[in-house]
Amino acid sequence: MQSQDLDKCPGANEMVEYLHSLTETNRARVARELHDGLGGLLVSVVMDIGFAEQNSKLDDELRQRLDRVRRTIAEAIDLKRKIIEDLRPSLLDNFGLFEALKWEIKHTELRSRIPCSESYPEAELAFTKEASIGVFRIVQDCLRLALDRKSTGAVRIALRVADDSLHITIASDRKAPAPPPAGAEETFAICSILHRVHSFGGRMAVVNGDATYSAVLPLARLTAGP
Repeated sequence: MQSQDLDKCPGANEMVEYLHSLTETNRARVARELHDGLGGLLVSVVMDIGFAEQNSKLDDELRQRLDRVRRTIAEAIDLKRKIIEDLRPSLLDNFGLFEALKWEIKHTELRSRIPCSESYPEAELAFTKEASIGVFRIVQDCLRLALDRKSTGAVRIALRVADDSLHITIASDRKAPAPPPAGAEETFAICSILHRVHSFGGRMAVVNGDATYSAVLPLARLTAGP
């Protein structure tokens, strides 16, 4: 199968890098505001409901309504957590890139009902903060593109270290030949991934037949040191 070189994808690299950085900064800010602001308000409401239930004489109907409100708020808290994780995975900052990717892939598999297998280096690397979120988005976006194909039967995600580089592969098992790109949205997504790869001095290719996305990123641009 012929590999498609994406090195000539048009765009102003500096502008794209700035927009990526600005997007991640805004995502992190919104995630903090949701956690600290909305999260605190919802917890306060739950505590007030508990106080009312314990210190008031309530008839059965009102107690049932308060219980329904409590369950609704619990669902809102779960939704808030999901939105925060989508904006900025907390595992990325607390446990590292590989654990964050495992969480993301597990939940993507549950949502899509498409089996995903994965492999990583034995130990977490000393990624910089910028590299952690950058590589996370590269894998996340490539996985999303792979799953957007209706003919996808399974996806394999592999990260490995070789030749002083991080090698990333997202490969799909197709039940039927992959159709051509859907249009501007998919083309833009690929170009966005490519610019992230190039920002770390890497290279990327896509194999059309089975939609294999591969990227090679030099470790010197990803890690804080030995």
